[in-house]
Amino acid sequence: MANALANIPAESDVLCEGCGYVLNGLPDGANCPECGKPTSESAATLRHGAAWEQPGPALRRFISTTHEVLAHPTRFYRSLATRKTRESSNRFARAHWAIASVLLGVAAYAHFSWYLYLGNLPSALDRWNYTIPVTLIFAMIVYLMLSATTQVAGWLTTLEAGFWGMRLPLPVVLRGLDYHAAHYLPVALVSCATIVGYRLLVYWHLAGSLSAPMYLYVLCGEVILGAIYLFKTYWIGMKNMMYANG
Repeated sequence: MANALANIPAESDVLCEGCGYVLNGLPDGANCPECGKPTSESAATLRHGAAWEQPGPALRRFISTTHEVLAHPTRFYRSLATRKTRESSNRFARAHWAIASVLLGVAAYAHFSWYLYLGNLPSALDRWNYTIPVTLIFAMIVYLMLSATTQVAGWLTTLEAGFWGMRLPLPVVLRGLDYHAAHYLPVALVSCATIVGYRLLVYWHLAGSLSAPMYLYVLCGEVILGAIYLFKTYWIGMKNMMYANG
């Protein structure tokens, strides 16, 4: 590990974005000696700030960046400037954490109240005047967990990258994770729709006797698929940032 840490490329080193080979000293128009990729395709000038970081109406910039992250993650991270500060990217992350937290807070409230209903336990949670406060408590817990998870994931990513001799300093990783926060949106939407939808079916007495096990199976499947989706999109981001020059 000590040898790998000693061989981590410096911030000033120019890396091939195809393989990570150090391109220092090569003339313009050259190709990477390792993989043959033109050095022009690894230029720092090809990277820029996200749409969120550009001038214009905040809502439009937010929607545009969210769409780009969700629909074209490889293209987004391949063109994202990695050396900028987190001032803007962290605001983007916090907005998505808040949206996901509200959705998951609603889902948590609906699932917990259904669990009590299933056991025929009377609960104040079924009263409308308790709905918003309890949902907000769940949402606050989720928000804090997302924030903490991002910090831990950033630290672990930097630690593992250093173990393998890769250049992924913590500020770069956290900036990438800030934009990765957009991927919580589809996960939260699906979870909320599933739980609240089933809760309404139960409330309207439209759920059959076998619906409860099926609902739990579906929910468990969504948890697994959601985790796979979040990890895959996280890896897309890190893979397209680890050799970034700008």
